Amino acid sequence: MVVGGFASSFHNRARTSNDIDIVIQIYPRNVKNILQYLPEWMPFEEQFKDSVARGLIFNMTDFKTGIRYDFMVYQDSNYNWTAFQRRVQVNFFDTKCFISSKEDLVISKLNWYNISQSEKQLEDLKFLLLDTSLKINYIKNWVAKLNLKTYGLLES
Repeated sequence: MVVGGFASSFHNRARTSNDIDIVIQIYPRNVKNILQYLPEWMPFEEQFKDSVARGLIFNMTDFKTGIRYDFMVYQDSNYNWTAFQRRVQVNFFDTKCFISSKEDLVISKLNWYNISQSEKQLEDLKFLLLDTSLKINYIKNWVAKLNLKTYGLLES
């Protein structure tokens, strides 16, 4: 499932991003399935398997295109399962993929903003929250369950 800056760009705010953030459900034995597309990273297969086993982010750069992929290993929780189930299949730059729902992207951006106070997260949030079709009650419900600060962004 594509998340982060690319998901924000898809949903309503075109902006540059240094990478493509992807949440994946993967086992260490399946790392080779990714490496077949980026064979120059094959010598690091064991390190990537270790990252997957420990639930850590691992990244690879496609040196032909210059695109960096940040692979975030799916972490099981009630919220993460719900968000993963709510992902939507889209056609993004002529590629079929799954992308985070708008509401779950807002929750994710709030979570990251709680951690980093990043201006990019805040700007993405401001743009995402302009969408009047958002299911605000869904967002507020999970924000409360996850104990996230909203910095007044969900007040209307």
